[in-house]
Amino acid sequence: MKNWAGRLTKALRGYLMLTGLLAHVAALVAVVYLLRHYEVTPRQAAVAVLKRAGIQQGPIYDLFLPSPRYADHKLDGRVRRTHPRILFPEVTGKPADERLEWFRQRSSLYSSKKLSHPCDSGDIVARAACWLMKGDPNTGRRALAAILDSRVETPAASGKYGNGWRIAIAYDLLHDFEGWQPSQRARVEQKLRQALKKYLLLLDGDSASLWHGRATLAAEAWITAVAMDRRTPEDEALRRRAQGHFLDTVRAMELTGAWPEGYNYWINNRAYKLAMAGAAYLNGLQGARKGKEVAEALRRAAYWNLYGTRPDDRMEALGDEGPRVDLKDETRRFIDLVAQLTDDRLLAGYSRYLAKLHGRESYYRGYRWGFQMLNDPRVAPMPGMEDGDLESLGIYLPKATLFGPRWFNLAFIRSGWDPDATFISFRAGKSFTHHGHYDAGHFTLFKGAPLAINSGTYGPFISEHRLHYTIRTVAKNSLLVLRPGEKVHPNRFFDKNVAAGGQRITLPTGSAITSTRDWAEKLHSGPYLDGGSVSAFDHEPGDYTYIRADLTAAYNTPQHDEGGSGGKVERVQRELLYLEPEDRLILFDRVTTVRPDYLPKWLLHTITRPEAEGLKVLKGKADNGILETNAGEVRVSNGRGRLRVEVLWPRQRRVRLLGGPDYRFYVESDGDDSDLDGENMVAGMNLKPWFDAGSWRIEVQPAQPRRRNDFLVVLTPDIDDFRPETVRAIDTGNASARGLSTRNHLVLFGVTPGRPLRIRGEADKQLLLPGLEPGQRVRLNAGGNTLTLTANDQGVVAWPLGGAGERLVIEVEPSRGG
Repeated sequence: MKNWAGRLTKALRGYLMLTGLLAHVAALVAVVYLLRHYEVTPRQAAVAVLKRAGIQQGPIYDLFLPSPRYADHKLDGRVRRTHPRILFPEVTGKPADERLEWFRQRSSLYSSKKLSHPCDSGDIVARAACWLMKGDPNTGRRALAAILDSRVETPAASGKYGNGWRIAIAYDLLHDFEGWQPSQRARVEQKLRQALKKYLLLLDGDSASLWHGRATLAAEAWITAVAMDRRTPEDEALRRRAQGHFLDTVRAMELTGAWPEGYNYWINNRAYKLAMAGAAYLNGLQGARKGKEVAEALRRAAYWNLYGTRPDDRMEALGDEGPRVDLKDETRRFIDLVAQLTDDRLLAGYSRYLAKLHGRESYYRGYRWGFQMLNDPRVAPMPGMEDGDLESLGIYLPKATLFGPRWFNLAFIRSGWDPDATFISFRAGKSFTHHGHYDAGHFTLFKGAPLAINSGTYGPFISEHRLHYTIRTVAKNSLLVLRPGEKVHPNRFFDKNVAAGGQRITLPTGSAITSTRDWAEKLHSGPYLDGGSVSAFDHEPGDYTYIRADLTAAYNTPQHDEGGSGGKVERVQRELLYLEPEDRLILFDRVTTVRPDYLPKWLLHTITRPEAEGLKVLKGKADNGILETNAGEVRVSNGRGRLRVEVLWPRQRRVRLLGGPDYRFYVESDGDDSDLDGENMVAGMNLKPWFDAGSWRIEVQPAQPRRRNDFLVVLTPDIDDFRPETVRAIDTGNASARGLSTRNHLVLFGVTPGRPLRIRGEADKQLLLPGLEPGQRVRLNAGGNTLTLTANDQGVVAWPLGGAGERLVIEVEPSRGG
């Protein structure tokens, strides 16, 4: 009996131990699942639980706090003793009478230029600024009361970023008001210290992402740190850490030039605060060495605004966009502040343009009072821009530029700055943020109206339309490579596999980039943020602009494949050549797939239905379906704009038009083009007027499967009518080289060392050989005369043929490295 009881006790004990172990394992699995599901770290979850329990201080709470970042950062410069430190350095430390005289003269300049905006808002910063500019004691007392009554709001990693920076600016502007009591200053200083600690707590953690909320938080923290007067060792440590965070944001701006989230997020959430933080750096520090870097980063961001303005007075869309691409309400105050900080007269002229475009609504009514604080009447527009006219910008600026060389690679090319000018954008960079798109190789073209567009709309963040269409390569003017059954499952929000043939999707619904170093480490690990790269950017004024981009790393490759095994592409290269005298854009693409049955497609999206000869309906109807032809020319009309699309290669091709209400956002979800059983991703579309929402797209694909496929397409835009002259392909007699002849140019792509090219000469044209290595030599025999040409530092040979003979012989020597 005792043996039986002992065995039962032992069995029961074993059962309890097993069930306990299984319960703990199940709990651990559940915790891991929840952390991944809600995309939070264990530390973030623990802090959230403690806060919910009302524990926000003490040893237990401190145990879960993140380690302070930039604890060893050495402050660049030293904070001025006098105020104001952020704006108006001309009156810093001046007596009241001198200060008021300076503002009186400034006000006179506004009057002489017929610029007047009231200072009558109840905003906390407005009241302080109005006192500083007018010296009215009643205004000062109201401002002081507003500062004392303010409560420090707890910032979040995104969305609501807190108000500490506003208290700081108001305190800085009102600092010399005679009505302060010592106890009141101490109260406000404590508020600033409290706000700064809250900012740094978020910045030291890993929830805020760099090209997103982290940038805003870093700017607000630095503004707050500069306004503080307290100089205890602990306060100095807080100030140093705040500067470290802000300087890393400046480095992020230097990497990209433009803002990867898109213009709407930039101008609504980042631009003004970063510029104000820049003002705190430039005006609030003495002896700072990095001031020039801060100023140049802000200036470059403002020039993105300038270059990205289309002839229809809208900003070219980039990522997840919204209504502020209309340049109303928000843009001008950022431009004004950067112009004031840098004395940039081109930006002052652009500010006049915004005023001409939107009048009083160039400043949002809620902070229209800020005009006198931000717009410096002493910074005069450049000649020709006084009345808000942008056409004279051609005198001062090159017509092409590249933002974020090596990393972001956003280019703009234009024929001029007049309303009928041709405007082209191009992007071929890495991934940075969850509001960016997978658009390496994407270009747009505007002339008279949008002709080649960024398709898709931005509405609900987690929606079919955004996740399965708008952010993807299928919505861009780039290249697809369809692989049947490719796996596309970036995270839990992608509830079905949609293999649309595009580039890898790395950060579609959230990002946690904690620093520029963290981003660099994730380029080739973790989310693998690598993408396109630009190896050549050559702008020859009045002649041509050439870009050479390698897009391979943006797709699944044998080296890195998230969609299966073995990859789908070995190489994807795009070359873009704009011939300015002819106003013609040429694209040469070379796609080498892992298998011949992986289908490459060349895409161009339009607002209206294109026209072509020999169209037959494959599915649906002629005005709402999928159509196909083998014709080499497609025509696009939109408003006054016209675009001739000439497909010179592949010679054996299928050209499809997809569009209409039931096909405008069509994707081949299974990666298989043999059966047109795709889906129209409309759930969540947001057809607002600020989008160039696509209705149709052109797809060019080879007629026969092969591993290496070339696309040579010429786009000729015009106003009101299609240009009559066409271009023609040249038979190079070489399997690698593709050539074409235009009105003024003879262009050869893909020329490599080996067998010489023998082609028919054409007198009085310019020979262009792009895509070579810098310094590579080319022997040219023209009319019996042989000469040696050398590629420039961007790998381009340009040579006027003059009266060349009937035959040209071109031989490229091996590159120095090969």
